[in-house]
Amino acid sequence: MAEAQGYTLPPVDVSLPGILTAALGPDAVREGGKVLVPVDADAVAAALRIAQEHQLHLRLTSGPATGSDAPSGGAVLSLRNLGAVSVDLGSGVARAEAGATLAVLDAALAAAGSAVPGLASPPGSEHVGALVARGQLPRRSLTGIEAVLPGGDRVMAGSRVLKDVVGYDVTSLLLGGGGRLAAIVAVHLRLIPAAAASAAAEVAGPAGPRRVEDLASVFDPDGILVGG
Repeated sequence: MAEAQGYTLPPVDVSLPGILTAALGPDAVREGGKVLVPVDADAVAAALRIAQEHQLHLRLTSGPATGSDAPSGGAVLSLRNLGAVSVDLGSGVARAEAGATLAVLDAALAAAGSAVPGLASPPGSEHVGALVARGQLPRRSLTGIEAVLPGGDRVMAGSRVLKDVVGYDVTSLLLGGGGRLAAIVAVHLRLIPAAAASAAAEVAGPAGPRRVEDLASVFDPDGILVGG
């Protein structure tokens, strides 16, 4: 055992929980290593790298987790600490991390007078990560994603600005992987004016006599078509 000026250095913990604790910090490794709660995307990358090196099976969640959520012999990786949301009206894009709640995202969008087309709050999806993982966010609402590959490499697919690009649709590939190809740590969302979103929701509402008249005034302003 190494000594320095009469002080005996503590032994290095080479167990998997010890390795995770050294890389992620003591607050991020819980329940004997069954629950991992990284503080940021860099820590997520470290967790995935270690998991691959030690063949540790991980289950991802964007919300809180307990040891009972972990797979047999593995751990659950919670992204709940990744909760940042930002809105860039100039680029027409909002960025939301996987652990951000939909309530926080909605509040940020409302404060900016913006909305995300197709964004809703279905039951069981309190966090952005869950919404994306379950395919409950339309592809047209996404301009890009930030993800961490199993080996710990961080990648950006798509763009932080609103534009169309030609090439492989890596964003859809990673989204369709359901967390098996990469851990999605943040998404970039297309913005529209809040008024436009309200108008679209109204048009998509239940049809009725007045709704038919409204549509007729658009498609048949001269009243040429008469219903039988």
